[in-house]
Amino acid sequence: MLAIAGAWVLGGCVGGPHFGDAQGWSDSQKREFETILSEDRYASLCQLKPLYERYKKTHDTRILSRILVGYAENLENSCIDIPAYKRIEKARNDRKIRSHYQFYTKSVSASSVLGALRNGEDIDTILRKHLPANPQFSRLLRYYHSSLSADRKHKVFMSLQRAKVMSDEGWDTYFLVNIPEYKVRFFENGSLRFGFPVVVGKRNWNTPVFMAYMKYVVLNPTWNVPDNIARAEEIPHLLRDPRFLKRKHMVVLRNYDVDGKPIDPRTVPWRKYLSEEYKNKELPYKLIQLPSKSNALGRVKFMFPNPYSVYMHDTNARSLFKRSSRAYSHGCVRLSRPMTMLEYLARHGYLNDDWPTVQKKLASMKLHTVGLRKPIPVHVAYLTAYVDEDGSIRFFPDVYGFDRIMPLKKGR
Repeated sequence: MLAIAGAWVLGGCVGGPHFGDAQGWSDSQKREFETILSEDRYASLCQLKPLYERYKKTHDTRILSRILVGYAENLENSCIDIPAYKRIEKARNDRKIRSHYQFYTKSVSASSVLGALRNGEDIDTILRKHLPANPQFSRLLRYYHSSLSADRKHKVFMSLQRAKVMSDEGWDTYFLVNIPEYKVRFFENGSLRFGFPVVVGKRNWNTPVFMAYMKYVVLNPTWNVPDNIARAEEIPHLLRDPRFLKRKHMVVLRNYDVDGKPIDPRTVPWRKYLSEEYKNKELPYKLIQLPSKSNALGRVKFMFPNPYSVYMHDTNARSLFKRSSRAYSHGCVRLSRPMTMLEYLARHGYLNDDWPTVQKKLASMKLHTVGLRKPIPVHVAYLTAYVDEDGSIRFFPDVYGFDRIMPLKKGR
């Protein structure tokens, strides 16, 4: 065994630190990365194209190193110009378009990327460390490199970028709500168990894009009417129809404590709370819809606590599921087959109660909360291109306009 400049020679083989050019590039690494870039294997070239053109003219590996770090960054955190989009989102919210898109980004260490290069790692091995955990990414990537129309290729590209910045947590057993598809799916150990249509938020009241953990379900729920919905819809109804609250099984309370003493609605100056003076103030009276067969939330809601106060729930507006476009809610996800979801979770041991016990609690028409034995991830996604489990791709309308308005990073 012989030590040479920090490397060990054993049986004719050399191990240890990698020695390429001054930047650490070996000829095989350069050829490999040039192939990756020529086909844009991971849909991550984006703003790096001008830099790539400079490299092709100069073959300067200092430029190639910059491209490698940038490509890893784009693979990890997408080609979306996130700060620019956040400004657009704020402007939309200022125009009363309720919208929130949560990006799950991670830091990329240039020293780690270039250190792996100098240690002789294959470029594909280096980049694969930054692949999204979302299984849709690899499925969509196959179609990105296929022959598609310009419109469909753009949908695939934008869906790929959004798949990159979904949370990397929880891709084994999970729910996936795909907003443009108006559909929820449940995957168990990576395999699809069921899926069915949903209703999502309106075009001016978007269902937010984010991830959270389902922790409990509520049987025979009450509906605590949010102040903004009370102002926009419920109070105008009760002003026109004195029997509105009774017909809707609603009560008026000082807060959302359903055990509080009800207030006679005739004693409340409702018109005052619709005035400009109270526009941005909290209402001193709360409307609560009690458990009933006509409750706006139906018989069950599935809770995954989050900052946006959205959840999945049953609904009595069944006719909406017959429509091809189903953006009608105030952000929550209405389920076409909530009992399918509830029964599956109960029968397969996800709930603290078994199915017969859940059925009894449902039949009581009283409010019950049932915890989950283990939280289940809920991914709320925005993918206008989606690859089904059989490998076929489907395309959906850009219901919130994200394909059009999400800006991409610009090259220099």
